[in-house]
Amino acid sequence: MESEKLLIVGLVGVIIVVGLIVVASPYLFLTPANGNNDNNGGSSGTIPRDSDLLDLSLEVPDWNLVMSDDSIITMYELHGKFVIIDLMATWCTYCASQNSALLEIYNAIDSDSLVIISLTVDDTETIGMMAEYKVDNGLPWAHGLDTSDVFGDYFSVTSIPTAILIDADGYFRWVHSGVWTESSITQTLSQMMP
Repeated sequence: MESEKLLIVGLVGVIIVVGLIVVASPYLFLTPANGNNDNNGGSSGTIPRDSDLLDLSLEVPDWNLVMSDDSIITMYELHGKFVIIDLMATWCTYCASQNSALLEIYNAIDSDSLVIISLTVDDTETIGMMAEYKVDNGLPWAHGLDTSDVFGDYFSVTSIPTAILIDADGYFRWVHSGVWTESSITQTLSQMMP
């Protein structure tokens, strides 16, 4: 009889722990990253954060991205321009804060040399939701889906916003997790753009 009670208590404990893990797992993704430029090695362990990645020679694959206007952007068609990929979600308050810095950058830099693309990493969000978000927030740059989680998986993204800078030659140059200030973005771009 005593062993049956222990078994039941043990099973209830396991069920509670598993339940807590299942309930808490979505919130692990929401944890805001350090918003400054400290190089903490990044979450992937192999691709450092907040340092020039040029020495790693990480050429951007020709990924296809579905945009909120139903168009497809291929990464190769962006060669010749610097690109900021803004990984975000429509429900993310930190991502909304990031929008103001990106809007300052968008308004200050010639669109012939810099492209900004915001991509949701939330698999439940649709192109319609991204279109609505873009309009509701008055954001002029392209919004779409991180199709098949290509950016999220490649950089082992665990928090949003995460910004990825791609140079005009089609190489990954910078990854920043957390809200990236307009002045820090501008400083990083000025070091890389001609």
